Amino acid sequence: MTGSPGLLTTIFAFLLVLGPLVLIHELGHYLVGRLFGVKAEAFSIGFGKELAGWTDKRGTRWKLSALPLGGYVQFFGDMNPSSAPSPRDDGLTPQERSQTFHAKPLWQRALIVLAGPMTNLLLCVAIFAGFYGVYGRLVADAEISGFSQNSAAQKAGLRLGDRIVAIDGEKVESATEIGDHTLYFPGKTLSIAVEREGRTLVVPVTLASQELSDKFGNKAKIGDLGVEMLPAVVGGFYGDSPAEKAGIEVGDRILAVNGVAVAGFEDIPRLIRPNAGRTVEMTVRRDGEVRMVAVAIAQGTVTDAQGKPEKVGQIGVRAGRLEQVGPLRAVGLGVSQSFKVMGTMVTGIVQIFTGDRSVRELGGPVKIAQYSGQQFSLGWEAFVSFAALISINLAFINLLPIPGLDGGHLAFYAAELVRRKPLGVRSQEWAIRTGVALVLALMLFVTVNDLAQLPIFGG
Repeated sequence: MTGSPGLLTTIFAFLLVLGPLVLIHELGHYLVGRLFGVKAEAFSIGFGKELAGWTDKRGTRWKLSALPLGGYVQFFGDMNPSSAPSPRDDGLTPQERSQTFHAKPLWQRALIVLAGPMTNLLLCVAIFAGFYGVYGRLVADAEISGFSQNSAAQKAGLRLGDRIVAIDGEKVESATEIGDHTLYFPGKTLSIAVEREGRTLVVPVTLASQELSDKFGNKAKIGDLGVEMLPAVVGGFYGDSPAEKAGIEVGDRILAVNGVAVAGFEDIPRLIRPNAGRTVEMTVRRDGEVRMVAVAIAQGTVTDAQGKPEKVGQIGVRAGRLEQVGPLRAVGLGVSQSFKVMGTMVTGIVQIFTGDRSVRELGGPVKIAQYSGQQFSLGWEAFVSFAALISINLAFINLLPIPGLDGGHLAFYAAELVRRKPLGVRSQEWAIRTGVALVLALMLFVTVNDLAQLPIFGG
C-alpha cells in the first residue's frame, strides 16, 4: 500500500471537510429560524471553550470553539445548546417570549429542525449533480465478458455473452449499476435476469464474500458476483490518446493485441502496460468489418502497490461511453445517487446489528480524519466526492430519532401532534439528557474502535 498522508495534511483535510459541512448544517437551522422570527443567542462551530468570536447587531454570538466535532445554534429561550426548553417561569416578557423557539407553532419548529439535515442532503445532491453535469453519466453494456476465479455467477450457470437486464426485479441499464445491487450484500442470494440467445432467463446467484484493500490499506467486505462486465468496446479517449491518433474510433470492439485475444476490457491494460514505447497491432471490429490498426504506445507513470513510481504503457481508451445530461437530468441523477448512498448506510447498520458485518467497520472522527487526508492526497475530485458522502452521513445521523439530535426533536413534535399538546418540560429534559449520553457513549465507542485499528496500536 502507499504511504498515508502526513499528520498536518490529515488534520488540515479533516477541518476542511468537517468545518464547512457543520457550518452549512447550522446555517440551515439559523436561516429558517430567522425567517420565522426566532432570535439566535449563539452560533458555534465546535463545542466547548470559545477560541474566537464576535457578536452581531442582532445579539447573536458567532464563535469558533475548541472541540471541532460539530456545532450548534442556541436559540433564545433554550436552556442549553441541545434546545431543551427553559422553564415557563423564565421571567421573559410576552414580546421576548414571542422570539423564542418554543413559542413558535409546531410546523415552524419542525421546519427549523429539519432545515439542518436538509441542507446537508441538498449539498450532497448539488455535488453529485455537478459531477453529472460536467462529466456526464458513464454507461457501459452489461454483457458478461469474463469470469473471475471461483466465480459465483459462473457456478450458478451464467455464461459469457449473457446480458444482465435486471437484479431482484430492478431494471439494469448499464454495467455501472450492478455494483449498487451486489457490493454491499456479501452472501446474499440475488435473482439475476439475463438475456441469452433472444430469451430472458432468471438465475439465482449467491454472492461470494470478498475482502478488498485499497491503495492505503483500508479493508472492506464486499459482495462479489465474479464477473467482468466491460466488453472490449472503446467508449471514449483520454487526453492525447495514442489509440485515437492511430485511427481507433469510439464503438470499435478490440478483438486482439499482437494476436492475443481480448475477451473483455479488463484484458487491455494487461496487454498494453508491458509495451511502453513500442508499436502493437490491434485487431478491431467496426461495423461488422475486422481491421488491423498499428498503435504506438505511450509511456505513463503510475504508483505501484509499494508507493513507488512505475513506467507503464498507455493507449488512452476508456470503457463504456459518457452520456451527456442536461441540468434537470443531472439534478435527478444527483437525487437518485444521494438516496442510494443513504440506502447503503441503512444496509450497513442493519448488517452490523445482525452480525453480517463487524463493528470494526463503524467509523468515528479518527477514521473520518484519516480518510479525509487520503482523499485529499488523491485530488480535488476525490476529496469533493468524499465531502458529499460525509455531508449525507451528517444528514442521516441527525435524522435518527435520538433525543438531542434533530431527529429526536422531530420525534417530540410527532408526539405533540398526536397528543395535541407538547411533552412536559421535565420529560423532554430527561429524554435529551439520555439521548446526549447515548450519543457521547457512541462517540467514545467509535473513537476507541478507530484508535484500535491504527498501526501504532497494532491495528
